[in-house]
Amino acid sequence: MKKRYLLTLLTVGLLVSVSAQEPTKTAASSKEAKIVDEINLSDSDIDVFKEQTKQKVEEFQQHIVTIGSKDQPAEKRNMAEKEALKLFFKGAEMQTSVIMPDGSVTIQSRPMEKYLARLKSLPYTAVVIKFYDLVYISSFTKGPDGRYYSSATVIQEFTGFTGDNLVYKDVTKKEIEIVIDLVEDKFFNEKKWRVFLGNIKATETKKA
Repeated sequence: MKKRYLLTLLTVGLLVSVSAQEPTKTAASSKEAKIVDEINLSDSDIDVFKEQTKQKVEEFQQHIVTIGSKDQPAEKRNMAEKEALKLFFKGAEMQTSVIMPDGSVTIQSRPMEKYLARLKSLPYTAVVIKFYDLVYISSFTKGPDGRYYSSATVIQEFTGFTGDNLVYKDVTKKEIEIVIDLVEDKFFNEKKWRVFLGNIKATETKKA
C-alpha cells in the first residue's frame, strides 16, 4: 500500500513537472520571436544595402554576359556560373520569355541553376546579351519573416545568331527580387545582414 502511495506521488510530481515546463518553452519561443521582430535596419543601413544591391545586380549582369558568350573559354563560363549562383537566395527562380511567330509571348520559370546551365547551351552559334542601366530600386520593406524585401528593375537585350544570320532578338524588362537576410557568419561567429538576389520575373518583352 505504501509503495503504491509513493508511486502515485511520483506520477503526480512528474505530471506537474512536465506541465510546468510547457509554459517555459512557449515563453522562450515568444521571447525569441520578439527579439527577431525587434531587429531592425536603420535608414543609413538601408542606404548602404541599396548601394550593395546595385553592385550585386551589376555583378550578376556581368556573369550573364560571360555565361552566354560562346566566344569565352569554357573554364571562364563555368566559373561565372558558379559565382552567379552565390548571389542568390536559396530556391530562386528565373523567368524567361520568348516571342513566338504569331507575336504572342511565352514565359517559363526555371530554378536558377537550371537557367544558368541552359544559358551555356542555347542552340545558337553566337549569343550577345546586353544590359541597360539599372532602372529602379524600390524601397525596402520588412516582411513578417523578419527579412527585408525590395525589387530592382533592369532592361535586357538578347540576340541569337546562327552563323552570320540574326535568328532572334528581343528586349525584356526584368524585375529582380532583393532580399536582406540575417545570416550566420561562421568566421566571426555572429549574425550579419546580407543582400541576396531572389526570383527574377520577365514583366515585359518586345521585339528589338
